[in-house]
Amino acid sequence: MTEITPRFALPLDLPRGKGDLEAPEFHLTPQDGEHSAPAPGTQADPRARANAPLGGLPQSQFFYADRDGSGSGTTVGHGQSGTAGVTTGPKQVVTIANAGGGNTVKLQDFKPPGWEDAGGNPAACYRLACAGASQTAPPGQSVTGGGGVILYETTAQRFKTDKTASDVALEQIKKHIDAGRAVVAGISEPDSSSVVDPKTQPVTDHFVAISGYETDANGKIVGLYAKDNAVGGAPEIHFVVGADGSITKPKDPRAPSDYMKAEYQLSEVRFHEGFGYAGNLRPTDDAGKSMVWPLPPEPSDPHPLKHHVTEKI
Repeated sequence: MTEITPRFALPLDLPRGKGDLEAPEFHLTPQDGEHSAPAPGTQADPRARANAPLGGLPQSQFFYADRDGSGSGTTVGHGQSGTAGVTTGPKQVVTIANAGGGNTVKLQDFKPPGWEDAGGNPAACYRLACAGASQTAPPGQSVTGGGGVILYETTAQRFKTDKTASDVALEQIKKHIDAGRAVVAGISEPDSSSVVDPKTQPVTDHFVAISGYETDANGKIVGLYAKDNAVGGAPEIHFVVGADGSITKPKDPRAPSDYMKAEYQLSEVRFHEGFGYAGNLRPTDDAGKSMVWPLPPEPSDPHPLKHHVTEKI
């Protein structure tokens, strides 16, 4: 893989390179260690946004997920660093009542691989996020095979989140977490302007595994929890859901590494096989292209005779 300049000065304990943010072309049978390609229009150059083919979202092409650890009730290893085996399958879900109302809902004992399992590969973030999510999947099921949703209308270094697309993402995340599944999600780092691929990856810079959500007293999702493989041990990070639909991890100057200090914008969410979106929302970008893939069928008319006119004789 071509060497790519990293976004931040690398901490001594974090050898992640910019290649971590790039995914190779889609392969039907990935070789060992490869990861699958993000959806067209999901990662890359904030300075060459205008021509990025966001409208190329796949309607029939699914993506191969790393299946490290997929298989309920089995124990497997992951990565190349000798990490101890982990038992896989849908996780137990823990719900904790918040003091101010609402709940925090998380997967119990979810311990996905961190950067120590990158095996020296600077393009490991997508593989690690998929490997973590695969720990929560039943045997043989892809953790990205159910399609996904893009959250931005137009590519930009700091993009505006589409509210309807965000609603799709939050609905799907809740559905996955409630079923004991972790979710692969892409993020953008708006403070960076380096180039990855202006054509195929205009926004997403990194991938994490979402493992929980937080609701307010009315049951509305106001926060998300994720495990970030950018550093060793995959520590937990917290996203805030804004009234405009934006889903953002704020800057944290006290964090131990440059990656953890950075602001993240949630840019895309992938769905498990069998968890494809089937709701009624139909978000489209500024070019009029669907932001959900594969596009679900139009909802059936609940009143098929309402437009029928009976002619009097």
